[in-house]
Amino acid sequence: MRIDTDADELARHRAVLRVLRSDAFLCGRSAAQHHRLPIPPRLLGIIEVGVPDTSRAPRRRGVLGRALRVAPDDVVVDEVRVTSAVRTFCDLARDLSVPELVAVADALATPHPELARAIAAFPDHRLRAKLTEAARLRDIASESPKESELRALLRLAGLPVPRCQMVVTDDAGRFVARVDLAFERYGELLEYQGDHHRTDVRQWRRDRTREATLESLGFHVTDITQADLDQPRQLIERVVANLRRRGWGGAPRFSPWFPG
Repeated sequence: MRIDTDADELARHRAVLRVLRSDAFLCGRSAAQHHRLPIPPRLLGIIEVGVPDTSRAPRRRGVLGRALRVAPDDVVVDEVRVTSAVRTFCDLARDLSVPELVAVADALATPHPELARAIAAFPDHRLRAKLTEAARLRDIASESPKESELRALLRLAGLPVPRCQMVVTDDAGRFVARVDLAFERYGELLEYQGDHHRTDVRQWRRDRTREATLESLGFHVTDITQADLDQPRQLIERVVANLRRRGWGGAPRFSPWFPG
């Protein structure tokens, strides 16, 4: 699960590093772009650059400078000097919600024990609990950042744990679909729909046929969009109502990390 980063943007990052001191490195949002980790659009545009905390943070127009305490393996050379992917994940906790951090954690190739060690060693101890929660909710089976955010919201609301990327077959064993998230016990399926599902007519028609087939097999399908993620409490209310209609007797228990 990776995102594309504009080549011109990466060229800007390299150009900025060339005019700064030799120990400067990309960090935070810019390191995330370099590693092609998913970050929200609100973080794009400004180049984030760090230096060791023994130096003064860079001050330059269009640059967010940081003086950071870094271990020797926190900064790597990958065409440019940049924080490692796992250190970048930790630094992003300053700017991302827990669901957004889960999307980054899902995209990492880092084994969980290594991720846990990086969190334990992260210098900003105030963010370790937030990072630990994001790591706990990680599921590398996720195939898109928005699917990851949605799953994190469900978990942070105390709903049953959904199964990620469940394969559905018909009565004859033929493949029907692989769905984003499934409350398998209750036959409730959640599918994140990006804009291309709405604007591409062929895709829209395929989605409707697929949904009708799934419902003919006894499932109920709920489509989720960015508008739903932007109103997480209302989203959880809708999912809870659907689960209760299909036999769930529980109630949401919102974590302090639930956004809003």
